[in-house]
Amino acid sequence: MRKSLMIISIAVIAIMLECPAGYAAKDTKSLYTSAAAKFKTNNYKEAIEDYTKAIDQNPKDSYAYLHRGIVKGTDGDALGAIADYNKAIELDPKNSLAYSNRGIELAKKGDNAGAIADFSRAIKLNQKYALAYNNRGNVKEALGDYNGAIEDYTRAIELKQNYGVAYTNRGTAKGHLGDKDGALADYKKAAKLNEPDSKQWLSSRGFSLE
Repeated sequence: MRKSLMIISIAVIAIMLECPAGYAAKDTKSLYTSAAAKFKTNNYKEAIEDYTKAIDQNPKDSYAYLHRGIVKGTDGDALGAIADYNKAIELDPKNSLAYSNRGIELAKKGDNAGAIADFSRAIKLNQKYALAYNNRGNVKEALGDYNGAIEDYTRAIELKQNYGVAYTNRGTAKGHLGDKDGALADYKKAAKLNEPDSKQWLSSRGFSLE
C-alpha cells in the first residue's frame, strides 16, 4: 500500500495557508491572501515571493516563515522548507504545525529519528493533532515498529473518526503483523470513507466494499 507523508498532509496544509483574522497589518494580510491564491494555482515561485516580502516587512513574522516553508516543501525544496520551519519554531516555539511539517520534510530525507521527534513534539503541544499521530505512525511503520504504528493510527482515528487514510495505514500495519481479518476490516472502513488506496486495493483483489 502506497505511503506518502506529503499526500497525507496537503489537504490540511492548503487550509492553513489562509490568513488568520487580526494577525497582521493590512498590507501584510494582502500578501498572505495573494500568496494563498498563488499556492492554490501551483504558482509556487510567486507565492514564495509574497511570503518573502512579508518577512522583509517583519523579520519576526513566524506565520510567513511557516507558510513559505509549506510552499517550498510542496515545490520540492526540502532544505529550504526545513530552514523556514526552523525559523518559525525559533520565533514561535509552541507552533505545533511547524514541528509537524518539519517532521514531514525530515522523513522525506530519511531522517526518521528526527521526524519522530518532531511529530512527538507537535503532539505534546497539541494532543488532538490527528495528522501528527498518523504521520508518526507512518515513520514507525517504515522502521518496522508495526505495533507502535498501529497505536498511533488508532489514536488518529479516535481523534478524527472519519480519517480514511489512517484506517488504510492501520490496515497495512496489521497486514504486516499477519492480521488479515483486521487489515481487511480497516480497508473496508477506509473504502466506505472514500479513501482511494483502499478502494483500489479491495477492487483489485475482488473484495466487496461492503
